[in-house]
Amino acid sequence: MTDRRAGGDRGAGRTARLVAAGLFTIGGVLAGARVARAQEGPDLAGTWEGTLEDHPARPGAPRVDVTIELGALPTADSTCVPWRTTYREQGTVRMVKDYRLCRGRGAGDLVVDEGGSLRLRADLIGGLLLSTFKAGTVLLTTRLAVRGDTLVEEIITAEDAPATDGVVSLRTRGVQRLTVVRRSRVPAGAPARWTPR
Repeated sequence: MTDRRAGGDRGAGRTARLVAAGLFTIGGVLAGARVARAQEGPDLAGTWEGTLEDHPARPGAPRVDVTIELGALPTADSTCVPWRTTYREQGTVRMVKDYRLCRGRGAGDLVVDEGGSLRLRADLIGGLLLSTFKAGTVLLTTRLAVRGDTLVEEIITAEDAPATDGVVSLRTRGVQRLTVVRRSRVPAGAPARWTPR
């Protein structure tokens, strides 16, 4: 697009500057993320209850009620806390995920231990607990935030694509949103010793 007021190709130059500024900003965010890992994390401890929603919603899908039993964010190296999530449809338990949130060596070394040797890296950035991982041709990002006694966890799913030297735009397929309210501040369990592998 050209800038007609200037009668030249200034529009193209402006576009290039905007793209460069955007990439610079993204680079700054990524560089800043390494520094942000040591910050204080969300207040996780307690028993939480609420609902799970899929967007876009499946027609006729039943309501999913969720209970989370979660320990406090680990503050000592080589410790884990329970992260147990129970999913119910019309009062019937449909699934239980019995995970652990573990700290390895240092505040920036967090993993979600799903059992069966599956461990997903987690990072604390801006008061959020974040995890990004691939499963086959799908890229997933989880974002967990606590505001007072409300915990919201979102899982954003996108189609993965091979990296190139330029910007690669990915199609977002959906968002799964879990919104729960703290019913009890009692931690779900005391930290357990854990040996990082």
